[in-house]
Amino acid sequence: MNKNLIDKFIAMPLAVTVFKQDQNQFKSFKMRNLYLDKLDAVIDRMEKDFYSLKQTLISKYHLDVKVIDQCTYNVNGKVIEYTPEEMKLMTSEVMHEYLFKVKEFERKERIWNV
Repeated sequence: MNKNLIDKFIAMPLAVTVFKQDQNQFKSFKMRNLYLDKLDAVIDRMEKDFYSLKQTLISKYHLDVKVIDQCTYNVNGKVIEYTPEEMKLMTSEVMHEYLFKVKEFERKERIWNV
């Protein structure tokens, strides 16, 4: 069982959720469009990579990851528990990786509200 891949698989949807929540916070910024464009690119990349990782876990490693509880997961019958701090750290690491992985992003035409 590849624990690093499982950790990443669990953390990626959490990171996407946090980025989407952050988008709402950036909407009050004066230069919001730049931040929103970056976050859109990061979220799109993460979602694509997540589905690719899911396919790899199933087809190559034959792993089925299911959520039992907020910090508890079932991986092919084996229960894995995380502390909230571990979940936060895993999510933070994935977010950091993708913020710096996505260097180029498309500038979108957005309305500037002043």
